[in-house]
Amino acid sequence: MNGMHLAAPDLVVVLGYFVLVLLIGMYFRRQQKTAEDYFAGGHQVSWWLAGISHYMSGFSAFTFVVYSEIAYRYGLVAIILFWTSVPACILGGALFAKRWRRARIITPVEFLEQRCSLTVRQTFAWAAIPAKIFEDSLKIFTTALFLSAGMGLGIGMSILLCTLIVIAYTVLGGLLALVVTDYLQFIMKALAILLLLPLAVWRLGGLAASFHSVPRDLLHAHAGPYSWVYILSYLLIVCISYNGSWSFAQKYYSVPDERSGQRAAYLAAALNFVGTPILLLPAMMARSLMPQFSATHKPQDVYVQLIFTLLPPGMIGIIIAALFSATMATVSADLNAIAGVLTKDVYQRILRPHTSERALVTVGRTLTFVLGSLLLSLSLWLAHSHQDSLFHVMVTAFGVLLSPTLLPMLATLLFPKLTSRGVLAGFTTGLASGILTLCAKTWLMSHSAGPTQALDYQLEGISIFINVAATCAGMWAGSRWLNITPDEQARTNAFFARLQRPITAAESHVSERQSEGTSHILRLSTASVGALLVAAGLLSHSPQARWVDGILGSLLLLSAIPLRQLRQRRS
Repeated sequence: MNGMHLAAPDLVVVLGYFVLVLLIGMYFRRQQKTAEDYFAGGHQVSWWLAGISHYMSGFSAFTFVVYSEIAYRYGLVAIILFWTSVPACILGGALFAKRWRRARIITPVEFLEQRCSLTVRQTFAWAAIPAKIFEDSLKIFTTALFLSAGMGLGIGMSILLCTLIVIAYTVLGGLLALVVTDYLQFIMKALAILLLLPLAVWRLGGLAASFHSVPRDLLHAHAGPYSWVYILSYLLIVCISYNGSWSFAQKYYSVPDERSGQRAAYLAAALNFVGTPILLLPAMMARSLMPQFSATHKPQDVYVQLIFTLLPPGMIGIIIAALFSATMATVSADLNAIAGVLTKDVYQRILRPHTSERALVTVGRTLTFVLGSLLLSLSLWLAHSHQDSLFHVMVTAFGVLLSPTLLPMLATLLFPKLTSRGVLAGFTTGLASGILTLCAKTWLMSHSAGPTQALDYQLEGISIFINVAATCAGMWAGSRWLNITPDEQARTNAFFARLQRPITAAESHVSERQSEGTSHILRLSTASVGALLVAAGLLSHSPQARWVDGILGSLLLLSAIPLRQLRQRRS
């Protein structure tokens, strides 16, 4: 990525975007009066906004790098892997969205004490945090690589800039600022990928020429190290993650009612289904456009090279901002969710039970800042270490922890016969099996004759199935053979009775004032992105860039008008 720096129009877009998200955080700061407002949006987030936020929570710059590399090397299998998010979201709409909302919670582990015990609540409050912190630091480091290449900044300064902006608007605005910036980031991403695909097709000479230019070996549903065993195991992990990860669960219980949660899940499924081919097909076409990456063994750079080769000035800034914003969407969601758990499930529940709502908001903001500072330190450590193996180590560690930390939590929403001892047994057996399978895989790879990437991935897929099976077996055995106390049985009965009770009109009431304010900021955000593009076009020396930036910017400015008319018709 050396030598590829942003022109003045692109810098206007990127810097203008940074300012815009900070202003959004400052706008929503005044509305965060209670912990419910800060961590759950007051349960007043519109279903379509929650759906877009759910969709954006699955993206980061790391996503662009990894999946575009797979698409360049192996083709269609990258789309198949990304499409695993579609059944995961459909499963969420069918099974989990309603239950998450009817749990009537502010944080994702709050219900575990009501359903199981304080021990279970505290165990899961702490267990999932380390993996998320490491994963997010990896995402920030990857994003900083893009920012460093595009803006000519040092990697350390790029990491600092990325982290401070994420911390600032998450600390200020809470979940409402998060979902509104997710909407803004969705616009940026849509503009980028919708323009990149037709430009790649045009460069190859049209649709027919583009299709024939793609090597036949890229059109197989499984290829390279990605066997059906690995793909199915990946589907299993994605289904667990998309419905149990704290940042995804937030989107289900932050909406007014259970129907809104289901609609949000189905919208996210549709966006993943339609958006994935549009995102990854240019990387497949790059095999013909940029065959040099096969020789240099650096296909991880293919998406950035496509950007700088095909897009006009101004739009390059849009897609760099989109890559940056994709990471912001996931990291800010995780920061808000983790801070919520530490504030409500640890600080208030254990240390200060009678803390006021305003004080809880202050604690939440402080913890968000502390967590962000930890992310900054870990990201800088990654940059300083220069060890590529850290990527694989952390992704593998995340896979080990995912099943035991999330699967028992999801099971407590589904099965009344699952006991607190069963939950803890599932967590223990799942964690133990994850560590054992990781050790076994490492030993087999070190003692095999000519270990290959295919063998590594095959063993990874098998270990995921073993890990999930061990977690389920532990939950079943613990619930079957360890007695449940009468007190816990009463709590379980009361919890599932609550899950059977629909959200009432009073509970789902949306404040007209807050709805007006959110609608207003959405219009302004849309218009602001349009204005940035128009400004970039005016600053560009390329006639093509002026036309493209001007037309797209004008369309965004005009699109803010229907949003306003829709609001007026509702009133």
